Amino acid sequence: MDKKEFTVSEVIDSIGISKHTWVVFVLLAFAMIFDGYDFMIVNSTNLFVAHTFWPDNANPGALMGSLTTWGLLGMVLGGAFGGIMSDKIGRKKTLIAAVMFYGLFTLPQAFANDLAFFAAFRLIAGFGVGSCIPVVTTVFSESMPSKQRGIFVTFGMAFMVVGWVLAGLIANPICNAATPLLGDFTNQVTYTLADGGTATMYANWRLCYLIGAIPLLYGIVLIFAMHETPHWYANSGNKAMACKRLTEIEQATRHTSHEYDPALLIVPPKPAKTGPSVLFSSKFIVATCAIWAAYFVGQFCVYGMNAWIPTWFVGLGYSQADSVALQTWNNVAAIASNIAVGFVSDKVGRKRNLAFSWLFCIVAIVLCSIFVAPNNMGLCIALMLLFGFALNYAITAVQPLMPESYPTAIRNTGTS
Repeated sequence: MDKKEFTVSEVIDSIGISKHTWVVFVLLAFAMIFDGYDFMIVNSTNLFVAHTFWPDNANPGALMGSLTTWGLLGMVLGGAFGGIMSDKIGRKKTLIAAVMFYGLFTLPQAFANDLAFFAAFRLIAGFGVGSCIPVVTTVFSESMPSKQRGIFVTFGMAFMVVGWVLAGLIANPICNAATPLLGDFTNQVTYTLADGGTATMYANWRLCYLIGAIPLLYGIVLIFAMHETPHWYANSGNKAMACKRLTEIEQATRHTSHEYDPALLIVPPKPAKTGPSVLFSSKFIVATCAIWAAYFVGQFCVYGMNAWIPTWFVGLGYSQADSVALQTWNNVAAIASNIAVGFVSDKVGRKRNLAFSWLFCIVAIVLCSIFVAPNNMGLCIALMLLFGFALNYAITAVQPLMPESYPTAIRNTGTS
């Protein structure tokens, strides 16, 4: 850089939106689509899984909730572990491992015949799902120009919600199919209804979990197509590789490039400690507590509601197909909110946007609680669109704050 000292962020900002930007965007987008599908497929199929596991139980609502809970527990553990490992061994390696991990352990769930087997593999697969999310957020933050960083971070979360929508769109026709889609593998099930009668279905939900193994193949794509971030190279002490990657990024965009001198690369000093305990040091504890509080409430609402929306609407008298469809409408609105929040966050600031988002969310929750009604599909669709937009806007508004609150050495640990 003509003998001037420079930082990785300065070079990426000078290059701007580039071919490299869009390659990273597409690779991470698909990782999040698969991640979102893997999580939401349980919520979209649990009515049918419950009838298979507990055919004599006419009201398996609480049991259905437990199907989802195991995956969430795995996500908690995986999120913490994945973030720490990403700061130690690199973003690329951790992301590939997470994607292939949740693909591999979603596959056995297709063969489950009881809760214990299903829950064990749901827990393990959730570990990979949780590991993926903070790595994607961090790679977006480290790869995008600072002026557009908020937009790209929240777009990444939008693609996770695309996976949620795809889960509903795929699960509904498959689970409600009137014939076995995979022969004896999708066996016929006779289950008890609330009025004491019986009904039959086919366990076609198993096909949805076979589809959930596709990330195994995508992990191979990432091995060859994805590169480590210059930020991680620089912070891990490999300035030569950081400069090489900056040169490659510039060359791919401008077809001409500098030879960046590692001796002139400025790397912010590492904290004295880089483990999770640093998040609670005097320097970072306010940011950590604020992010944890906001994200906890958001996760509680988003995942709690998505787990129970089908049961909620079945209890109001809607069919299983309509209940899954209403959940899908909720997630369609979430895509729009994830896109919008990034633009607003970059315009008005992270904190102001977050404060507004939660006021909006409170109003939406109250309206949905009061006005949701049986035998009114149109009204319920409108309420689910409002609810999905407001709630996901609120939780996604936290995302741009996360990676910007911590230095590179602990960025993914803090984000996770």
